[in-house]
Amino acid sequence: MHRAAATVLAPDADARHKELFQSALVRPAIEGLSGRAKALPLGLRTVDASLPEGGLPRGAIVELTAPQGLARSTTLALSLCASAQAEARLRGESDTRGAWCAWLDPTQTLFAPALGRAGVDPDRLLVVRPNLDDLARVAVRVAGCHAFSVVVVDTAGVPGCRGEARLDRWVTIVRRLALAVEGSDTTVLLLTDAAASRAMPLPAAMRIELERLGEDRLGLRVAKDRRGRVTGAQSIELGKSA
Repeated sequence: MHRAAATVLAPDADARHKELFQSALVRPAIEGLSGRAKALPLGLRTVDASLPEGGLPRGAIVELTAPQGLARSTTLALSLCASAQAEARLRGESDTRGAWCAWLDPTQTLFAPALGRAGVDPDRLLVVRPNLDDLARVAVRVAGCHAFSVVVVDTAGVPGCRGEARLDRWVTIVRRLALAVEGSDTTVLLLTDAAASRAMPLPAAMRIELERLGEDRLGLRVAKDRRGRVTGAQSIELGKSA
């Protein structure tokens, strides 16, 4: 990938997600099915309970938007990666499909300790750091290779290291991403800044809006769903999400 630097980050592993995904939350979605479940859970019970089908759709693009600096978008994205890796481990060592995730990090703000706290296996996470001009092209290529269960595309950045200020060009890019993953098991999670300017909504299969309601409470709203299953803002107690 032209000018895209791939980096593997290596924190200590965390056992929290391993225990969680051996519970009844995920196992029924894996056992007794000829293929995978249509939705990939995040492994956060209160969050999954707020989503249609208990998770994010596979073979589709999901926009996760939040005010810049909220940081919970990163938390949920890392949980999704840990979920995909845990699901692959439950299928057994002989089947490694879906064990890999990719994180496109143009602002270079993903740091190793966060991976360990989320239970993400760094040996199965590819961190790609293109510049913002190359981000869209690299995202389509990474998603289209179908080697990853989850592809996180961080367009938002963090305060002091801002990402895309306008999302106008991403209308076409999201359509290309949707074509790239159609019929696959790949979930593309697009992290956006709620304040970023856009001429029209992005054509994602699902749009999730986050807001802070308090120190330990998060507001979550499914603002768009391809089957029309939108919800009002739901209050989630962060300490009870795991």
